[in-house]
Amino acid sequence: MRKYLTAALAILISLMLMACEGARSPLPSEKLLPSPEACGQPVQLPERETPAGHDRASIENEERAAVFLTFLSERYAELAGALYGGIAGVGFIDLDCDGGMEMLLFDAGASASMGVQIFDIIDGEVECISANIATVGERFGGDHFTETFVNANLFEDFRLMENKQTGERFFLVSSGNGARDSSYTELIRFSTDGEVLTLTGVAYRYEEYDEDSGEIKSVSYKVGGREASKEEYMALTGKIYSEAEDTGLEAKGVFAWESDAYTEGLDGLLAMADKALSLTGGQKDLCN
Repeated sequence: MRKYLTAALAILISLMLMACEGARSPLPSEKLLPSPEACGQPVQLPERETPAGHDRASIENEERAAVFLTFLSERYAELAGALYGGIAGVGFIDLDCDGGMEMLLFDAGASASMGVQIFDIIDGEVECISANIATVGERFGGDHFTETFVNANLFEDFRLMENKQTGERFFLVSSGNGARDSSYTELIRFSTDGEVLTLTGVAYRYEEYDEDSGEIKSVSYKVGGREASKEEYMALTGKIYSEAEDTGLEAKGVFAWESDAYTEGLDGLLAMADKALSLTGGQKDLCN
């Protein structure tokens, strides 16, 4: 399997291009932009039997890693063009706790937070499930793409929770962004529809400010996607954190500024991806 991953990395080296400059984060209501013609061929997951003495989830995640890397190599020019500021962070995390890791790509961001693009493997093909950059979702999304997106600053913002009564584990993230005139926070829960990662916006708070004084002008709330009162919002968030507790186990990934080895360009990105993949072994039992 090491040879398999090495081959995928070799493809990545030969085909990677430089990323374009600039980045932006869309508003929650922003419509997706028209997409240019897609390039590359679908990547098929290899079918293999689990060797005796090997953990099936571990084998499958090694194969998933190779598929994700092949996707990056075959679609990198288009991906880099959509992530205007380039890829600032790379991580591989089992967000839906189904045993198979997803791929997270942080963009450079444009306000208080960075944006997160989340990819899953569906029927052997890499598909964007969620993206804060509109063109990424349009170009790489499919039937499972959701308009719910994440703005965050750390991989550790993705918190693994455990239901106190049932023992169920699931990831939550407090997504948010802001500027001088407004800010928002949204609590998002990750799950699965049985085969694909899903994101559900649970509780949303939006504030507007006076740019001169910084004082709050107005506050609005949403619960489950509908307008709600402050009391409903507080009751729901209180219920979530009373029924489930933070396990203290953190999702891991790699950011470009964490090491001198992660220089701008091809070599730095490959070093980031290699380190991010090495971290997945320590995360494989988070949901168990």
